Amino acid sequence: MFENVILFTVVWCAVLVAVTSQGQEVFIKPLEIIQCEERAKDEPVNQTLAAEACMRSYFVDRLSTNVMDLNDHDFFEREFANKQFGKKPPPSGFRVRRDIRVLNITERQKVFRAFDDLYKTGVMARFGRVHGSEIYRKHSGAGFLPWHRVFTTALEEKLREVDPEVSLPYWDYSMDYYMPLPNDSIVWSKCFFGNGNNTVSDGPFRFMYGGFNMPIKRDIMPEETCPPGLISKADIDGLMEFCHFANITTGRQRYNQNRSHNLESLHNSVHNWVGGDMADLGAAAYDPIFFMHHAFIDYIWEQFRRRQSSNECNVDAEKDYREPGDYSIKNDTIALQRPTDAMQAFNHLQIRDGLWNNWTTSVYGYEPAPKCPECGNSENLYCNMTIDPRRPEGVCVPKSIDFCVDPPLYAFHRDETYNKPQGDGAKLSLGPRHLGVPGDGRTRFMSQEDGLVSLRNQLAIDMPTTSQQVFSDNRISTSIPVLATLSSVLGILVVTLGIHNRKITKQLQSLRNPSWAKFTTASQEDTPGTDEARNMGDDSEQLELGTGI
Repeated sequence: MFENVILFTVVWCAVLVAVTSQGQEVFIKPLEIIQCEERAKDEPVNQTLAAEACMRSYFVDRLSTNVMDLNDHDFFEREFANKQFGKKPPPSGFRVRRDIRVLNITERQKVFRAFDDLYKTGVMARFGRVHGSEIYRKHSGAGFLPWHRVFTTALEEKLREVDPEVSLPYWDYSMDYYMPLPNDSIVWSKCFFGNGNNTVSDGPFRFMYGGFNMPIKRDIMPEETCPPGLISKADIDGLMEFCHFANITTGRQRYNQNRSHNLESLHNSVHNWVGGDMADLGAAAYDPIFFMHHAFIDYIWEQFRRRQSSNECNVDAEKDYREPGDYSIKNDTIALQRPTDAMQAFNHLQIRDGLWNNWTTSVYGYEPAPKCPECGNSENLYCNMTIDPRRPEGVCVPKSIDFCVDPPLYAFHRDETYNKPQGDGAKLSLGPRHLGVPGDGRTRFMSQEDGLVSLRNQLAIDMPTTSQQVFSDNRISTSIPVLATLSSVLGILVVTLGIHNRKITKQLQSLRNPSWAKFTTASQEDTPGTDEARNMGDDSEQLELGTGI
């Protein structure tokens, strides 16, 4: 009884502290930890270490991301629904998205400062919580592409409220794919995204807190049994062989039927390739890389939509969707990815509204991805003419981390209080991961030489072999045997006809002069009819020669 009184008093004191903390958020020790500490009080152990053990045993494998609260719902209702976002031209006007490496230093830093402002005001966290909530309403189904189109455009609009001159850059990692080890790309320097391993401690996003209430972490090109990979140009080419929305999206069968040309599945692989917070569905959108990744996914989808409208497909991209009952791997009443279902966080819009053409005609557009030989006139890219034999025009490839020469971003001071290492501690079990496709086997733990060998082997495997090429190759390889056979048959016909004609000629000669055959033993001078026989012989020989020809 006495123990229960003590326990009740401890809990009541904890609640009282929380209530009287003048609105400040404090950690309330869970009841399970309190009970563990009480059990250790009468034992011959160090009480401080025992209390730490109680905390450790409670928190190991317990790591949850934040979820939306009422304030978040009010924010999205006020900022987007009430302003009819998407149904009217945006207040900040039309904008053009470009690859992050094409931006000059000033343009990049303006983007980074706008992200920093949204982080400090808590807007980034609101978007992170929206994405991490009700994940099956916009993942693993047909609503994936249209919902994320609206989501990234909404974040871009908030960036432009900070600075109307910025637009959301995209990250074309199909260029990074051509590096022997893409983790050496300049994007992983302080000039762009910051470091790709462990806690993000340099660059414009350093020490930003993520969905797990800890600084954001990354684990690019992780060493796994089947390491993930980036989307390649061959992957994009494969998508463009199809015409219908259902060909590149997820239905009830998940990714099994069209895994190699499922844009959501390919997108998942990039999340896992970056690793860390980006690999977790609940925490991914806290890292600004998320939005540049999704801008490129949207860019790929826009290329596909333009193909749909071309003479090759003649498909209405605004109405093309999946068949009824084939919308998601989850039950339709749970996933809510039917075309008429409301968009999560954007309840004034339906899923099908994300298919409108006006998104890329009235709100934003895309500058084409950098191509050789100019590569967007970027000092961060160069044209490689030899790496891919399928592309004789060359491909643009990023320079390495060593080429980062940007001045430090003095506007950001988040690292001033973080002058000590952020002990990573044990790896905890995170939430749901993105289910992607296996990569090409490259990890950041390989040498440059091994990475190059792996890349070239993959490019050889990806070499397309169309029916036209097969026919062309077969035609070339079989032309010599065919000609030889035809020549042989023609020769046999010539010889056969020659022999046949010779027999006919002799028979004709016998009918004209039956005694001609007897003149074989007589001399030309003593035998009558010699001249005639000679003439007939001359004619027959000419006939044979003529037949032979």
